[in-house]
Amino acid sequence: MKSIFLKAQDSGWYSEFLKSVVEKIIEDEDVHNILDIGTGPGKLLELLINQDRTLQITGIDVNTAMIDEARRRLSNKNVSFQYQKKDEPLGFDDAVFDVITFCSVLFLLDNNTKTFLLNEALRVLKLKGKIIILTPTGDKSILSAFSEVKTFRFHKYNWTFILWKIFTSIAGRKWQKQKWLEQFFEDKKMNYSISKIFNNNASIETATKSFPFYKSEKAFR
Repeated sequence: MKSIFLKAQDSGWYSEFLKSVVEKIIEDEDVHNILDIGTGPGKLLELLINQDRTLQITGIDVNTAMIDEARRRLSNKNVSFQYQKKDEPLGFDDAVFDVITFCSVLFLLDNNTKTFLLNEALRVLKLKGKIIILTPTGDKSILSAFSEVKTFRFHKYNWTFILWKIFTSIAGRKWQKQKWLEQFFEDKKMNYSISKIFNNNASIETATKSFPFYKSEKAFR
């Protein structure tokens, strides 16, 4: 039986949720190599490769079942999926990616894990490359989801939008209030921006790597 998470990925609303990330990547002609951290079943990669067949995209996840599902769903010579061991350095050389994305990932992690992952992301990101983070805001009431769900392209799994609002609202509001990412990138002296998207149901945060970073230390213990 298909899980609620996978049903959400297939729904009419989830592509709209990811739309701003896709647009931000596609509009930059200098972007060729992309890494999606916490890729799940690979929906973002599917949307990207359908927009631009020349992109080289890698998705990683700590969940082997998700990687298996992603490989089953998407087979393309320019797309690869890799299992990532938790709390271990990313298995890539320094400065190889133009863009690194985190979609609905960081707001669920503890501070140590967030810091480690972002430092690793900065290590494998090229100079002038971008990190893009997509996060639910929790701004709107859960009740609003019952009317809002009717605005999306019809799909039998659109009801998962209501559950998504229920499950992410508290953590999303906490993330927005803490401004954790803004402080992290300020400490790194990186250009940072944030905007509300998806009818204020999500935020997209972007930071540009303006100078080289030292290699991250090995995983914390």
